[in-house]
Amino acid sequence: MTLDRDIAKLARRIQHVSGNTIPFQKARPTAARELGGLPVHTMPDAERIPLRVRYTGESKDAARSAISGGVHGLGPDHCSDEQRAFLALLALALFNGNVYTGPTARWNYSVVASYDPVMSPRRDQLVIVAERAPENVATRLLATEKSASRGVPGLRYEDSHTCHEQHSICLRHLPTGALLTITGDPAACEHGNRRSLAPRYRYLTVHHDLTADERRALVAIPPISRDATTLLAGLVSRYNLVDRRGRWATSLSWDPLERPGVERRREPDVIRHGAIRQLWGARDSWALRWTGYPEPRDLALALTHREAGIKGAEFTRHGDAYRVVLGTSSLDLCDGRS
Repeated sequence: MTLDRDIAKLARRIQHVSGNTIPFQKARPTAARELGGLPVHTMPDAERIPLRVRYTGESKDAARSAISGGVHGLGPDHCSDEQRAFLALLALALFNGNVYTGPTARWNYSVVASYDPVMSPRRDQLVIVAERAPENVATRLLATEKSASRGVPGLRYEDSHTCHEQHSICLRHLPTGALLTITGDPAACEHGNRRSLAPRYRYLTVHHDLTADERRALVAIPPISRDATTLLAGLVSRYNLVDRRGRWATSLSWDPLERPGVERRREPDVIRHGAIRQLWGARDSWALRWTGYPEPRDLALALTHREAGIKGAEFTRHGDAYRVVLGTSSLDLCDGRS
């Protein structure tokens, strides 16, 4: 009922500002659209594209590419099962850092947050826009011929191209077949020229089979249920979101809304040694604990938001911790010191 009251209140304000030239019944749909009261899937692409941009920070060209082709809503979770499985695995790489226990601890790729990447999830691939240094981000995620035991297990260099004078690196995950593109091009153009099948560095390519270390790393990961896979994948696709109404933000390195109450999360230990992040669980039950940004409440709101959240996901609060539930699965979001 709170949303209905807010919509009615804004509609009356619109009616008043117009000098009553806009009747309440016409002002109400405008207010509902502004406050997120309309089902996103009912909106035409021309409205969904700028709406997605307001949450993700993508360029309009990137958002247009992501939403085209019958994608539902804003599209963060509209992907193939193979892509979703890869995103869940990638979550274990991106949301574990400065923790030295557990099979994925040594991956420690949460440092990717320092590049302020913009996630542009698509049905058939994940595009990471890292304008400052796409090669550096790729280096964090890929194994090399000399260090075959590092990197996300099974992730391989496929090819690269240049577009708008920016470099893009296309990676393939062998176990799932999923595609990851890391680019410096804000438009995330997929039709670049000067394509190359040979990497600049000695990365493992799609022609290298899984190594023994990678097979052991994949076996060490607990099973993830279908609903839990959606939740973990949702963490990646909402890696850096900002609520268009300024109520929450999910950035891992700072608070884009610059709220005074949130700045307390930049504490001396976090500044000196980096944030601690630990994502682990099994089957239907998973937990993410961390220090630094974002607030647990912000992440819970992002995952369950009416416009930008996972369809069917809800959260409950237990003290300072939040539990996001989807079907039979749950994801606990807790302060790292709890």
